[in-house]
Amino acid sequence: MALVRSLAVAVLATVAGSTAVAQEEGEAAGLVAVLDVARVFKENPEFDTAMKTIRQEADGLKAQITQQQEAIKAEAQQLGQYEPGSAERNEMEATLEQKQAALRTRARQAEADLLNREAGVYFATYQQMQSVVGQIAGQHGISLVLRFDSEEIDPANRAEVIKGVNRPVVFHRRLDLTNLVIQNMGSASANAGTTTRK
Repeated sequence: MALVRSLAVAVLATVAGSTAVAQEEGEAAGLVAVLDVARVFKENPEFDTAMKTIRQEADGLKAQITQQQEAIKAEAQQLGQYEPGSAERNEMEATLEQKQAALRTRARQAEADLLNREAGVYFATYQQMQSVVGQIAGQHGISLVLRFDSEEIDPANRAEVIKGVNRPVVFHRRLDLTNLVIQNMGSASANAGTTTRK
């Protein structure tokens, strides 16, 4: 009987010790929160302005390229006035090919430049967001922030349903940092702008 009691006391002590350790680990682990990263980007004025500028430049570039292509086509129509195989025709064909090649190269380079600038805007905004999230997490004892999507799922849209079903966060209870991050990013941008102007 004494053996059973001492065994029971040992088991209770072990369970109590495990619970205490688990509680300490839980406290050390901190809170878990969620963040709608897409919404943070969407509602960031600096990001929006930079992306609009890039889109306008892309549209302007497309218009220029189209205009130059039309000019080359107009020149190509003049080939008919020369005899096939003549020196003049061959020279004009070579010139047109060079112009086409130069235009293609310019278009590729300009597109690569715009894509790199777009990536730079995304990176800078993400870095700023990470910094703001880190500050908020530090202030509120948050150890982990998970990305999630706050958009409502349209049950009539199969693609949206599939995307929604695959969301990593299934449920959270008032742990959404999105609005706070958006506000703080706006403040950080305003402060940075003020500092820059001095």
